Amino acid sequence: MKYGRVKRTWQFRKIYKEGAKYFDNLFVLYVLPNNTQETRIGLTVTKKVGISVQRNRIKRLIREVFRSLSEISPGNDLVIIARKAALNLKYSQVQASLNRLLYRAGILRSGRN
Repeated sequence: MKYGRVKRTWQFRKIYKEGAKYFDNLFVLYVLPNNTQETRIGLTVTKKVGISVQRNRIKRLIREVFRSLSEISPGNDLVIIARKAALNLKYSQVQASLNRLLYRAGILRSGRN
């Protein structure tokens, strides 16, 4: 499934303000229905997490997890914020954490973790 991107500051602010928040020790997930058939994803990894190489690696891992997911119900804007604990994770750990958060948010169609 192909995903759009949340790019503008006003879009991020709207999702933070109006969206539902789900979190664990690795990521924070904001979900806001967008009344379309498109799912858009925004990523936030601050400088507190690490240097640019490390931040970009986390973003690549998150994008790859979403590329492999086909069970997400369409019509939501998602913002994922990486926490410092996500710094040296493997792909499987990122996938497990995001699957749990998406399932809790009710936008993952299947019940697998």
